[in-house]
Amino acid sequence: MLRSLLEDGNIMQIISVFIALGLIAATILCIIFIIIGGISFILSAGNEDKIKKAVHTIRYSIVGLIVAFIAYFLVLFIARLLEIPFELSFSDIIDLMQQILSAMSGG
Repeated sequence: MLRSLLEDGNIMQIISVFIALGLIAATILCIIFIIIGGISFILSAGNEDKIKKAVHTIRYSIVGLIVAFIAYFLVLFIARLLEIPFELSFSDIIDLMQQILSAMSGG
């Protein structure tokens, strides 16, 4: 998938795929850190410092995801403002995620 994109795609297609991969990575990392923060919160046993650290982990992971999506919308806005032919929709991101998952599962 990426090899054919790098060989046959234009620069805008390559940039849009890497932005999509960045959003996918940010989403996966957010989910992982929310799970880690939740487990830390459960295992804190009432210790205020551990609870505070777990809540900060969850809060910062959500803030990081929000920043990633704000950056995505900012790139779209600037591309439209400068009339750059940049197309990347959420359905494209979901299709890319499905292709990655099917490649990982061997299907």
